[in-house]
Amino acid sequence: MLLIAAPVSAQQIHGVYITNQGNFSDGNASITWYDLSTRQAEQVLSDFGTIAQSITLHGGLGYIASNSSNNVDILDLSNNMRVGQIREVASPRYISVVDQDKAYVSEQLDPGKVKVLDLRSRTVSASIDVGSRPEDIAVVGNRAFVANSGWSHDSTLTVIDTQTDTVIDTIDLACDGPRHLEVDQQGDLWAFCTGKTVWNADFTEIIEQTNGVVVVLNPQTGDILNRIEFSHQVGSSGPGQDSHYSPESEEIFLIRSDTAMVLVFDATTNMYKESIPFSGTERVGGLAYDASERLFYIGRFDRDFSIAFTQPGFIQIANRDDLSEVGRFTAGIAPAHLALHKSPQATAVDEIGVPQVLRLSPAYPNPFNDATTLTFSLERAQQVSLAIYDALGREVARPVSGSWSAGEHRVVWQADHLPAGTYFSRLIIDGQIATGTLALTH
Repeated sequence: MLLIAAPVSAQQIHGVYITNQGNFSDGNASITWYDLSTRQAEQVLSDFGTIAQSITLHGGLGYIASNSSNNVDILDLSNNMRVGQIREVASPRYISVVDQDKAYVSEQLDPGKVKVLDLRSRTVSASIDVGSRPEDIAVVGNRAFVANSGWSHDSTLTVIDTQTDTVIDTIDLACDGPRHLEVDQQGDLWAFCTGKTVWNADFTEIIEQTNGVVVVLNPQTGDILNRIEFSHQVGSSGPGQDSHYSPESEEIFLIRSDTAMVLVFDATTNMYKESIPFSGTERVGGLAYDASERLFYIGRFDRDFSIAFTQPGFIQIANRDDLSEVGRFTAGIAPAHLALHKSPQATAVDEIGVPQVLRLSPAYPNPFNDATTLTFSLERAQQVSLAIYDALGREVARPVSGSWSAGEHRVVWQADHLPAGTYFSRLIIDGQIATGTLALTH
């Protein structure tokens, strides 16, 4: 089976969904939709009776972590109507899709849990114990990584085998409050630690404070590829969205907690790139970047929390080239998580339905004894990565890495030194990802 994601450069952006957190005591969360074709915004859901944490778009639906109502609400993106719920999810925070019909959602408990969601039946199928107060989840190959924030007092990632839904490892990042995670096109995992602040009993004096840290990992080995430490804390001003990854520009944007500034990282070099100061004094609650139009969408709300959580915030639209504000529209209370609605990704279960932009052939022979041939085609010179993983998600080979010319390419993978079993191929071409199953028999 191949699971093919359409090239990021070919995906049209139709608009932006904004999760407005709302005020905890009032339960007045809402979802705002901004339509790029009409340049109009509308509030499409407002009867939550809860606070809303995040929205994940998948398969024509939006899955909303409705935190205080202990539900995942489901939004039909074709008409922006609520079409169902997944119940019995305590304090849901962030949702990550594992495959077409399966997702994980973090529950902010102590000790924390990750619930396994059956998207077809819209039920919880399993529960996995993880670290303290889990936040974001990132899926890489057959592994899922859970950021255990511990309200800034934990420093670990829990690693889950997505085939068995069991914990297989814990990684200590040695930084306080890992909260958000991103996976770039090279398959590297980025973890963002906010830092922590410890006050005295009456909150009049800071007795301990640590700063923000970015850790870039090889998700298969756990090796640290880069560690970037700051002299300040990072993360949004509220419990919203800290980071945003743009595969089109290969940049990761990280909100700085103390100013209306965003830190930019180059995902191809795993390095800090620059800082972008946005106009205005309002807090930054979340952001998204449309690389094709070179526009930022930035959730803003008042620095005075008594106002921020009682009055609607707004979305600022800023030009990347000169950072000028080119527009704004009213959102709900505390706009804290933004998601770009792109053209649906293409999925194929065999070679017949594979989009012509990426021409892949099944490995042959398969099953195989000692060697098999993997074939792919390029319409132009492109960066290509082809890696092989074992059943535990460990990388065992990387036959292809680098720039390849246009045309058809056949790559022979020699596996006579490995034990018989099931292996998985993962091909990445300019943001398009294909995975396949290989059976080594000997």
